Amino acid sequence: MILRKRSLAITLVAAIAATGMIVAPSNAATSAAKIVTIWSGAASAKDDEQTPIIAAWAKTQGITVNVVYKKDTRAEFIKAVPEGKGPDLMVGAHDWTGTLVGSGTVAPIVTGSLASQFSKDMLSGFTIGGKLYGMPIYTENIALIWNKRDGKDPKGLTVADLIASKPGLAMPIQKAALNGDPYHMSAFASSFGLNLYTRDNSGWTKKLGYGLSGSDAYAAWLVANGPKIIGTDGWDKSACHIQSGGYAISGPWMYNHVQDTISGCASKPLTKDQVGIAVIPSVGGKTVHQFSGVYGYWQSVKVARQANAINVGRVLRYVGSPEFQLAYQAKANNIPANKVAASQVKDVNLAAFAAAGSTAYPMPAWVFQDTVWAKLGQAEKALYEGTYTGDAGDFLRKAVAALQTTIDAA
Repeated sequence: MILRKRSLAITLVAAIAATGMIVAPSNAATSAAKIVTIWSGAASAKDDEQTPIIAAWAKTQGITVNVVYKKDTRAEFIKAVPEGKGPDLMVGAHDWTGTLVGSGTVAPIVTGSLASQFSKDMLSGFTIGGKLYGMPIYTENIALIWNKRDGKDPKGLTVADLIASKPGLAMPIQKAALNGDPYHMSAFASSFGLNLYTRDNSGWTKKLGYGLSGSDAYAAWLVANGPKIIGTDGWDKSACHIQSGGYAISGPWMYNHVQDTISGCASKPLTKDQVGIAVIPSVGGKTVHQFSGVYGYWQSVKVARQANAINVGRVLRYVGSPEFQLAYQAKANNIPANKVAASQVKDVNLAAFAAAGSTAYPMPAWVFQDTVWAKLGQAEKALYEGTYTGDAGDFLRKAVAALQTTIDAA
């Protein structure tokens, strides 16, 4: 805003020097200042529960919100912004932050009076080099989801018990997934003492935690149990598995999905009261540290040069407010990132998700994170599909060592 005022002042001085007259901003510039464009990864307007709330509020402020739906939001954003195109704001998961900052396409933001309404951990996922780049809107983590109507309370049961039950334990990982799913598998790996990276007082380091002590046991467990829990082939079949009395490890999105009618599923949807949320049992004997994710909005670097910069900032602060986050929570059944809003959520199962994730670690957001997800996922997939070579533990260590070399060279 200061830069914008300074630029306007310089323009006016130049105009006076040249003509002796003050030139008023054009109608086109005034109109542009009232339009804020948001890119969303929602499949369509029908699936978008966020921006209609934002647009309704913006209308009362004299702002027009233009929403564009993109299939590969992040990749298209990174391509468009350097060309002076793309949106003013984009919504997505916090672990995109490293890649976005590395591409030079997002600008640091200021939370202003909202600062005290977010925890340090909530902001950490959007923070790179001590600068905050995203406004958090909601958080989520995985937990054990079960069927109170047809299943047995998992309290006191081990993961082996859950696997042996009928219809058993399922992971919502498709067999065809090329890069596996280290996000969901972290619940198991961490219980063997294997966190994605090692941690110090500042949070994640750049040293991979896999490949250390516990790797042999985890690799052996994956080889023996992976085929039993992987292969429900995505979200619909995993939801049907729960509706049929089974257990699954997933997040709040699955809590909502099991309350839907699933095409091709013989079991009936569960009511909210029939869904159970529990802590994930430890397989390896150590504390489970699944990942927590935070979703939020980034601001394009191009906004600072635009006439609508002030109104973009107003929209950004609105999505961080309790007002927006409670309205969105009522539609999406999620956990607000804003502490004031979160304290007003009455859903006991969402509270259970938060309790199950009390030991969760925020997903890392390094620039090279996409490579880490892919390469580690490929190694895990080879183990549970039986396509690895040699000793399982050695195979995992070699894969991690090669990945560490890539990280160190980045």
